[in-house]
Amino acid sequence: MTALELISAIVAVICAGLLSVAVVLRRRLADARAEAEQLRELVRSRLERPHVFSHEVRTPLTLIQGAAELLADEAPGPLNERQREFVTTIGSNAGRVIGLAEDMLTEARLDSPLFNMHVERIDLRQLVRTTVRDARRVHRVPIRMNNTGAPLVLHGDRQLIGQALWNLVNNSCRHAGADATITVSATRGEGEGILAVSDDGGGMTADERRELFTPFVRSAESGGSGLGMMITERIIEQHRGRLLVDSIPGRGTTVFVTLPLDALHPWRESVAAVDAPELSRTLP
Repeated sequence: MTALELISAIVAVICAGLLSVAVVLRRRLADARAEAEQLRELVRSRLERPHVFSHEVRTPLTLIQGAAELLADEAPGPLNERQREFVTTIGSNAGRVIGLAEDMLTEARLDSPLFNMHVERIDLRQLVRTTVRDARRVHRVPIRMNNTGAPLVLHGDRQLIGQALWNLVNNSCRHAGADATITVSATRGEGEGILAVSDDGGGMTADERRELFTPFVRSAESGGSGLGMMITERIIEQHRGRLLVDSIPGRGTTVFVTLPLDALHPWRESVAAVDAPELSRTLP
């Protein structure tokens, strides 16, 4: 065999080997793509379940709650005392289940491997006004607001922060007692916005404070699931904030939330890069 024939034979063997490797790699790539698609479908189906549940629960209950509010306002006609009690029971329990559906949906979103913040500019004072307005529609407990001053602007997920604030106000209204007064305030701290939801109700014992963020512990006594406070804490942590509880038995409870006003967090460096010039002009 001449040198040229030997080289040709070696080249042929190498080409055959490369072709065999290419075929194997192509087959493995196709298998990997198929597996990735199966995983995407699995994740997508798991994400859709809480959305379907939430929609199927919230839609009819929202209609029921709306009808109960119309009856409570005596729009169709006057109610006697017994009828008014029934309407109040219907409205309050519908609201509880709607809140539970919202909490379960948020928990599923936070636990999702595809979870991502929908970051935008938020004025905490506007969020407080909206939350208090909505809470006054569904609760008879007096709700006061201490929310004057310049806008408190941060970057965060509006839906999540709004739900966290709603959970705090709703929890206070439900557990403070019928004779209590709720106060919701927003103030400026050292580079942070401070939200406080306080009541002058019965307060909490040491055991109740320890169980405050444990789901399904308080349900037997209070009628709540306890899921909302756990989710609220997770939402605040996602925004690099803090949640503190101060409660004295017989004196009342105050829940403080602090959120950084610069809010250009490491998890959204791309937002900071895009919005930095705008922020330098708009942030107080």
